[in-house]
Amino acid sequence: MRKAFTLMELLVVIAIIAILAAILFPVFAQAREKGRQTMCLSNMRQMGMAVQMYLQDYDERFPLDSHTGSGASWVWLFTLEPYTRTKLLYRCPSDPSRNWDAPLPGQQTKRHTSYGTNFWMLPNITGLPDCLGYNSLASIVSPANVIYIAEIKENLSAGADHYHPGAWRYPNECSSVYYIEPEQELAMRWHSGGANYTFVDGHAKWYKFEQTWTPDGTIDRYDPRR
Repeated sequence: MRKAFTLMELLVVIAIIAILAAILFPVFAQAREKGRQTMCLSNMRQMGMAVQMYLQDYDERFPLDSHTGSGASWVWLFTLEPYTRTKLLYRCPSDPSRNWDAPLPGQQTKRHTSYGTNFWMLPNITGLPDCLGYNSLASIVSPANVIYIAEIKENLSAGADHYHPGAWRYPNECSSVYYIEPEQELAMRWHSGGANYTFVDGHAKWYKFEQTWTPDGTIDRYDPRR
């Protein structure tokens, strides 16, 4: 005759399952996030290659952004889109923004990209010295060490297709935008406490933000003069 499980045995089995679940669920969550991080990195590598093709077609000049007009943004037609063939690249799978389908209260436009370009590489259309104007590939001192595309903070609207590293310290050379904290512009910890970045030469890599920029100026992977 088969002996039935006792209540104690059932409780022990349930406790073991609960312990295993507590151990494994975070592992599964980390694995899913690692997959999203890898997909985002692939997006940024493809955008890096698209920028390289754009540079070759436009006399080694970088794409424009929304600062030069809403129709000039690099995410729209006639900029990077012909080189990427899909807008799906512009959305990071870890981006938690709530304004993809419609603007949030107080916004005029919805979000169109998880990524922004470096404001230093905008043409010097305002006449301000040093803040920008490094729009040609030849003006970048070390293309393999300067970040061009970064993940931008969640819930920003369509106009936020670029960021302003020249204004992250105060005082700074960028008098047109004064002082901006990097936390206001960049998504720094979507991927395992860090983020993905695309460099001017086209390669993409994961970093903790502190490895790309420090307030004292010791590290600045955004400044094209370095």
